[in-house]
Formats: sequence, structure tokens, C-alpha cells
Amino acid sequence: VFIVIAVGANKRDPLANPRTHQSGTGGFALMGESAIGVLHDLNSKAGRKAIGLDAKETEDTEIVQLRVRDGDDASCFNLNRAQQPRLFGVDPEKLQRRKAFLFTGTIEENRSASWNLLDLHLGDDVVAAIGDEATVKWGLGKSIGDEIEYSNDNGKKFRVRLVAILKNSVLQGSLLIAEDDFVRHFPTEAGYRLFLVDAPEGKTRSISETLSTRLKDFGLEVTTTAEKLTAFSAVENSYLSIFQLLGSFGLILGSVGLGVVVLRNVLDRRGELAMLRAIGFNRKALKRMVFYEHVGLMFLGLFLGTMTALIAIFPVLKESAAEVPHLSLILSIMAIAVSGVVWIWVGSSVALSGKIIDVLRSE
Repeated sequence: VFIVIAVGANKRDPLANPRTHQSGTGGFALMGESAIGVLHDLNSKAGRKAIGLDAKETEDTEIVQLRVRDGDDASCFNLNRAQQPRLFGVDPEKLQRRKAFLFTGTIEENRSASWNLLDLHLGDDVVAAIGDEATVKWGLGKSIGDEIEYSNDNGKKFRVRLVAILKNSVLQGSLLIAEDDFVRHFPTEAGYRLFLVDAPEGKTRSISETLSTRLKDFGLEVTTTAEKLTAFSAVENSYLSIFQLLGSFGLILGSVGLGVVVLRNVLDRRGELAMLRAIGFNRKALKRMVFYEHVGLMFLGLFLGTMTALIAIFPVLKESAAEVPHLSLILSIMAIAVSGVVWIWVGSSVALSGKIIDVLRSE
């Protein structure tokens, strides 16, 4: 019971409300990454015209462009501990205006500060950065306030300080800094190489094909944010599924074991039960007595397993961004209880079958 609840509470549904700005997609439908930097502003008419994008083809489409500095992959796809993850340079105002993504913690007490934290002045050689939860905690082994040392294009050392953490998102594996800081430290990284595209729901496929065709000379690869997020979550959920499967096997053995325990217990007490039968207790009364006795023990075990699991997952429950599958966990507990009751009833019926009063002859 403990394993099933504790593991199940940490499972995530990557496709829960994928179009909302507070989800792991940030409300973006598409995500593209190019091999060569794009120098134009793809949100302006002049910029789209320069690369051959038709205004009608990209109507009602907003693109947030990010600069990229290559580094270690700090996502769940990399089993090694990343030392210097990739850096994304972004205009904080564009994400702040959209209220994109959900923050699970910031360096300040005011959690609503969000993307404006990238504009904090922390010193001449310190740059504010925001990272995905999986990247910061597991990929880097860091927490809010920790720093990572980088070298800029001039060979000068500077530090990147983590000022906020995002909930599980498509930005996993990298750190985001303000575009101004990015250009100041990496002036040779020309253009934009990462694109977050907010496209109308019915035009996602056509816009993806249009961008891939028009920007093929830049080596642009476009994927849906839902696919990207699913790929990240699949690794974590696979590990959790393995442990949950082991817990399920344990429950199957435990449920059958309940019936065996009841059978053994009643067989050891057949003399006592035969005496009760002889002084007037009918078979149904004895069966109810044995049933209630063992069901009470089973529910006590169920309660203890559930309470210890809730204590273990308390840090997950208190997070504002928690996605605990309450319904599935409740159904699992109910299934465990029903299974236990059935096997206890079977064990009681088998143990009390036959002429139990004949046992008195051997007493």
C-alpha cells in the first residue's frame, strides 16, 4: 500500500491542459530549434517577409525567439551530472506578458515576481538565471541561490545564479538568462536558434509545415510542445511505473496471503470454534466473527500504509504545482480493500466448511 500510493502520487500527466499558459508547454503549440541563427524578428512583418513567410500563413501566430549557447544537456536524457548546461537568452518581458509556465519557487518571497527576476542586478560578474525543476534539482544537483561558473567569449569568468525554478516544462535541460546579459557575455552567438510558437489550435500542423519549409536553410526542426513534454516525462514515469508494478505484485501476493493467513488461523482454532458451535453458535455467526476479526486487521494495515505514504509524499502535496492523481489513488485503495475482503471471505468459508463439530472428538 505504501509503495503504490507513494509512487503513484509522483506520476505526472504531461498532457494535462497543454494549451494553458501555466502548463509545461507554457501555452505554446510548437517548439523549433535551428542549426544556424536567425537574425530577423519573426514577429514583425519585415522579418517574416525577409525569410519568405506569408503574412496569411502565419496569421495570429506569436513567436518567442531565444538565443542559444551550447553546453551540457542537463535534462533527464543525460545520465551524467551536467557541469555547464546550455544557456538560453530570452526577453523576460515577452514571457512575463504571457505569464508563461508555472514557478515552483523563487529567490524572493514574492512568488508573483516570476520572469522579472531575470532583470535583477546581482553584480558585475553575476547573472540571474531560471531553470526547470528537473534540470536544477536532478540534472545539476542545485537549488535556488546556487551558482554555476561560466566563461564568456573573452575568456572572462562569470557566475550564473539560480533565482527561480519552473515546474516541469519543455525548457528542461537548459538555463534561461536575460537576452541583454546573453549578448553582453556571448556577442559571437549571432541570431536566434530556439523558437516557441503560439499557433491557433486548428492551424498547428500547417504552421509547423510552413516554418519547416521557409526556414529549411537554417536547419529548423519543429516539433509540438506536447510531444517534447511527453518525451521528458516518459523517462521519469517509466521508472515510477516499474516501482508501481513491483508494488502491485506485492499487493497481489499480500491479498492472496490474507486468505492463507485466515485459513491457517482458523484451522489452528478449530477446537475453539467447534466448542462455540456446540454451545449454540450457528455457522453463519462463526463465519461473521472470523470475517470481522480479520477484516479489522486488514483495514488497520490499510490505514497504516496509507498514513505513512501520505507522510512520505507530504512535500509533494504541499506544492502549489502538485499534480497528484487523487482519483486513481483513491480507486487503488478501494481496490486493495475489496480484494482483501474477498480473500478473507474465501478463507473463512473454506476453513469453516465441513462438520467442524467433529473436531471436539479429538479434544
